[in-house]
Amino acid sequence: MPGESASPRTDTDHSTAGGHVPYREMTADDYARDFTRETQALPVDDETTVLSGSCPRCGCSFTFTYRPRAFRGPRRGPRVREIPVMCTCTTEHEERPAGEEGCGAYWNVRLENL
Repeated sequence: MPGESASPRTDTDHSTAGGHVPYREMTADDYARDFTRETQALPVDDETTVLSGSCPRCGCSFTFTYRPRAFRGPRRGPRVREIPVMCTCTTEHEERPAGEEGCGAYWNVRLENL
């Protein structure tokens, strides 16, 4: 995913959560850890997983649906256990481009950590 990686975060204080956090495509080492603390994973079928939780950057609640492939085909190797997640909250964030959703945060989650 495009964007920048940032370890120190000054805009993630949940007391300023939501619309006060401007849109930025970014990630940080602790986003995955923070997201998995209270996230629920619901497997829909063999390929689809729905994650429900709060964004570690903006603090907004959201649901993320992960589908590894759009079309069925032969399985090649073991099922991927780490999935890319991005904030898809509906809160308005300053500077968010038209057609985008969320605050711009993204991270990878290991399903066995949920």
